[in-house]
This record gives sequence, C-alpha cells and structure tokens, in this order.
Amino acid sequence: MAVGKGRLEEALRIADALLTRDATHIDALEIRAIVHTRRGERQRAEQTLRAAIAAAPDRCWHYADLARLLSAEGRRGDAEAVTREALAADPDNPDAHAMLGNLLVERAAPVPGAVHLRRAIALVGKHPVLIGALGHALLRQGRLDEALPLLEQAVAATPDALLPAAHLAELQERAGRFAEADRHLQRADAIARRAGRDMLLQRTTLMVRMGRWQEALALLDAQDGMAGPALLQRGRLRDRAGRHAAAWADWTAGKAAIARASGRRYPAEKVADQASALTRFFTADRMATLPRAPVRGDAPQPIFIIGFPRSGTTLVEQILASHSAVRAGGELPFGRELRAVAANMAGGEERFPEGLASAGGDWSAKLRDLYLARADQFGLLRSGARFFTDKMPLNDLWLPLLRLAFPQSPVVFAQRHPLDILTSVMAHDMTHGFDCGYRVADAARHFALVERVRAAYGIAGIAMHTLRYEALIADQRAETHALMAYIGIEMEAAQLRFHERETVSPTPSYAQVREPLNARSLDRWRDHEAAWQPFLPILEPAIVDAGYAL
Repeated sequence: MAVGKGRLEEALRIADALLTRDATHIDALEIRAIVHTRRGERQRAEQTLRAAIAAAPDRCWHYADLARLLSAEGRRGDAEAVTREALAADPDNPDAHAMLGNLLVERAAPVPGAVHLRRAIALVGKHPVLIGALGHALLRQGRLDEALPLLEQAVAATPDALLPAAHLAELQERAGRFAEADRHLQRADAIARRAGRDMLLQRTTLMVRMGRWQEALALLDAQDGMAGPALLQRGRLRDRAGRHAAAWADWTAGKAAIARASGRRYPAEKVADQASALTRFFTADRMATLPRAPVRGDAPQPIFIIGFPRSGTTLVEQILASHSAVRAGGELPFGRELRAVAANMAGGEERFPEGLASAGGDWSAKLRDLYLARADQFGLLRSGARFFTDKMPLNDLWLPLLRLAFPQSPVVFAQRHPLDILTSVMAHDMTHGFDCGYRVADAARHFALVERVRAAYGIAGIAMHTLRYEALIADQRAETHALMAYIGIEMEAAQLRFHERETVSPTPSYAQVREPLNARSLDRWRDHEAAWQPFLPILEPAIVDAGYAL
C-alpha cells in the first residue's frame, strides 16, 4: 500500500521491521528492492534482489528484476548469468527465456537467442513484444523472409512501439527494398522524436545503400555528441571521401565510446594463458594419441570456415552455400560450447586441456554428437544438403577439438592482408575475439596471438585449405575450383554468381557480398599507414609469415 502511494520511506521502514524478525521474508525483500530501485540505489537494490533469490530460488520475479537492473547498468554478461540461473531453477520461466533471448541477440548470438524466444512464445503465447523480438532475432540471422511477417505483426499490434518499426525498416533496407524501408523509417522517426530520440544511424545507412553517401556524410558531419555506432558510420564515410585521418579518429573514438557504454574489455592475460595452454598440449605427438570420432553417416557434415573477423569468412560462406550440396549455417556457437564441455571432461577448468589425455571413454565422439545435436536444434541436419557451413570467426582456437570430433570435415582458412583485416575491424563494431576490437593495441595483439596458435596447430598436423582473398579477386574461377576440389565436390556455375543468392548475410558484410567480386578494399590499410606504424612490431611477424608486404 505504502509503495503504491509513493510513500517509500514508510514502505522501507515496514520492510526493515519484517526483515529484522525474518531475514528471508520474501515480501519484505521485494518491497525493499522496489524502494531501492525507485530511489536509484542500484547497489542496494542488487544486494536485496540477490538475497531474495537465495531466500526463494523457486520464485520468478526477483530474477527478472535483477536481470533488468544489471542490463540497465550495461552489465549484460551479469544479466545473462542471472537469466541462466532462473532457467536452472525453473526451465519453464517465460520471462527468463525472453530476457535471455534478447540478451543473446544483443551480443551477436541471434541463433540461440531465437531458440529462447520461441520457447517463451510456446509458454505464454504470441505476445506482440515476443513476436517482434523473434523477428529481430531472425533478421540478425539474415532470415528475412521468416522475420518479415513477424515484424509486420508486431508493428500492427503495437503501432507506437519504436523497435519493431525500426527493425522492419532495417529488414527492408537489407533486402534492397528501399522505398519500403524509407516508409517504415519515417514511421520509426516519428515515434523516436516523440521519445526524444533519433534514427540518425539507420537513416544514414539507408541513404548509403541508395547511393546517397555524400548526403549521409554531410548529415553526420553536422552532428555533435554522437554515440559510438554513429561515429563508426561517419568514420566509414569520411574514409570513403578520402578524409582518412578524420575517419581513424572517428573509429577510435567510436570504439572507446561503445566499450565504455557496454563494459567490454579484452582480458589479454587470460587469453594469452589459455592460448599457451592449448598450444603446449595439442602438439603433433599428442594429436596422434588422442581419440578421433568416426564419421556419422546419418548427418550432413560441417565445413569449418576459420579466420579473423573481416578476413573474408562471409564471402567464403557465400561461395560455398551457392552450391546445391551446401547449406549456410552462419556463425554457430558450437565451437566454444565444445570447449566448455571438453573442460568438464578434462576434470574442470584448472585441468583443461591437459586432463583430456587421461579422460575416460570416447570423448571425441561425445563432442561430435553434442555438436550435431546442437546443429539439429538449429535446423541444419534436415535440409537434405551434404554439408553445412560453420563460419564462426576465431574458431581457430578450438580447432583441435573440432578436428578430433570431425576428423574428415574440411577446414577453410580465409586469409587476407592482416592490416586490411584490422583496418576493417576498427571500422565496425564486433564482439568476436574476446572483445579485442575496441582498442587498436588489443586488436593487433589478439591477431598476432591467433596467428601463432594457428601456425602451431598446423605444425601439429591439423590441415586446412587457405583461400587467399587477393588470389580470389585475381582469379575467381581458379580459386573457387581449387576450393571445391578440396571439399571433394564439383564446382557449380552458381558459385561464380554467389552475389545473386537471395539469402542475406547477417554480418556487416551483407551489402558487399551481394556485389560481384571487386578490388576496392585491397590495400585499404595504406590510407592509414601512419596510424599502424606503432603496432607494426606486434604484427610484422604475422604479415611476413603470411607472405604479405609492408
């Protein structure tokens, strides 16, 4: 009653009195959490909500309130952990499924995000918010035909909601239906203005797709105090206009702003320790003694596409998936999942990977079956294709586990000039590589580390086919033929017209891979050569070893 009437002090005194007699009084904990939240006392609210979870782990409300609180603070990893706790306590908690689904989509994991959103819909019905969220998840996967009716339903049911209108406009832009995109964006603009927001980034993205990039740049140049994503967009356009120093300044400022807002940070020491442990263990001698899973003839086989983000992994997938025997799987999270399972098989994190040497049973076959079971959940085993692609960037680290689980599966390494790769990384927001892409030094160090790890795996006998971006541009037919010979199937003519595929890639490359091959992005790094000079001591070994010049 006191809370409902806004008498927060009175409500807090009542709650404190009840908790003095019983520290686990769940109603009193709820009242205290509400009061602290409304007063902006977030640390106290968090403490109270965690106490409520400990007192009544079978309830639902405190998980949801805590996850919302943490998400509002930018602590999305902590919020995700809370939603997983909620589902461990109650697998049929619809709020937890919905929140986890949205959090996964936000951190660029739309496929598992869609799984949780579908579960929430199965539990509570086709609520417009859930339908819109699922449409967003499918949009992020590039499954535009499936996302379209869901987003249209959400817009019709909630005409004053910004997100479904904005997502519908984005879908139409990605599909190349620019007039429809503009119509929906005007609607989203009106909603945003009423809330004191703007659609500047999406508006300029549409203008660029329509060939009006100079107008988009002029619009962005006139803005002050832009958020990180808009700074990245302006930087890309300034770079296109030849204003390279200003572009680099926008990229570094934009990345720093995103990192501050999201709390993303590259754990350099932890990653280096993990990489060292992996390369010490997975040697040629060790790989010869570890169990290899037999091929399962009842399921299509994965083709692993590895490489750093912006190296051409999306392009390779488009070429492969243009073949009638190959289905695009996209950025599948199974590699990291196998690593977590393998750690348990080894006896825990502290014994991974060394403990695998004494792990009992045919653990590689268990990893294979887990991977295929997850692929089946994602609908990849029922397409009738012989192969499906797994193009998660930087799966390179888990390559020994993937090779032991699938000893006959093709591995394709997308290679490109390292400085071209990293210049593109700086121009885009991406969370791959343990959030290495938010500082130039971190991106350079992680690139060099991954190159050393992959080289060590090659020495250990893990074979792969290297598809060099520059060679592909020089002779598309010959390189595509060599790629398919490695896969073991005949090249098809459609693969030379990969840009005509109707499916839209969910990555930042979605517009580029709908164009024929071109050389526009070759040697782009030279426009920023001065900015790269301080980092060449880190990168030069990888550049030289790959056969590139400075």
